[in-house]
Amino acid sequence: WFKMGYARRAHQVCAEIDPNLIRTYGDCFMHVSEFDVFVQRERIIHTRESLVELVSGFPLERKTALLEVINAVNPERLGPIAGRLEQIDIHVLRSLYGLDSASEEVRAISDNIMPLIPDGACIQIGVGSPSSYLPRLGIFDNRVDLGLHTELTVPGIAHLVDGGVINGIRKNTHQGKAVAVAWSGSDDRDLDIIDGNPEFELYEPEYLLNPNTISMNDRQIGINNALSVDLTGQICSESVFGGRMMNGIGGQPETHLGALYSKGGRAITLLQSTALDGSVSRIVPKLAEGELVTIPRFWADTVVTEYGVANLLGKNHRERAYALISVAHPDFQKELQQSIKGWLIP
Repeated sequence: WFKMGYARRAHQVCAEIDPNLIRTYGDCFMHVSEFDVFVQRERIIHTRESLVELVSGFPLERKTALLEVINAVNPERLGPIAGRLEQIDIHVLRSLYGLDSASEEVRAISDNIMPLIPDGACIQIGVGSPSSYLPRLGIFDNRVDLGLHTELTVPGIAHLVDGGVINGIRKNTHQGKAVAVAWSGSDDRDLDIIDGNPEFELYEPEYLLNPNTISMNDRQIGINNALSVDLTGQICSESVFGGRMMNGIGGQPETHLGALYSKGGRAITLLQSTALDGSVSRIVPKLAEGELVTIPRFWADTVVTEYGVANLLGKNHRERAYALISVAHPDFQKELQQSIKGWLIP
């Protein structure tokens, strides 16, 4: 991810030889003559036994949670973070390796998005929740001839390629190939499928995430997440409570735009209707001061919560507000309706 682009621009290029990395295809090779220095990395072999020993002195509750992860994940994949097992958030760790289960709200969101995915669609799925659960919840299983043109991946994607659900035969670019910027987000089973498999290709972000490149595929469906959406359609995926940063933008603007301008495409934004155990609505009258607009209102397309689908494209502010209120949590709908009086309605 960006490494080859950096290397081609640098005055001096040093490479670490890491035998733990999988072998991939695509535009991710450089000739040996393009490097100045090679460093051989010592291979540290991690086993379940060594990881169990590592966490043996941790507090009981944390040790129990980590042992569940250690018994479920390939020890070589846990190796790079072995030194941080005492600090890393358990929920983040389980999510990282595809071990967490989807909530009822996420399952409802997956049911709502399923009709929006046509046969022959070329999909992009952003990392994070709720989108990371979609392949594991089976929403693509009954589709045919899907393609993949994405930034990163989520658990279960490689299995869809291996099972023929994603075959890329209707794509206009990289036909027959699943393409990404990185295979980060894949689980162990996915990586076993990807390793040495020519059906999977990697490309530099400056090419693959160019909205013009993305939009060349017909029926490009971009699926990304949001932290909040205001009633005009402004989408925030970066900050909460004003200026508290939660994420960077990643490739969300580019993948959203590429899908929006694709023939037959759709740019879908997912979010649960509430946060903080239901005490706060994620559908808000206006974004709070300091909250960042990741997708401006004039590019907003489709917003999906557990309560339904709000189609915003081509609608005025009043129509958008009504559509978004209809997919907000029922506990907040009256409050949201009151908020637009004197502003969007007389």
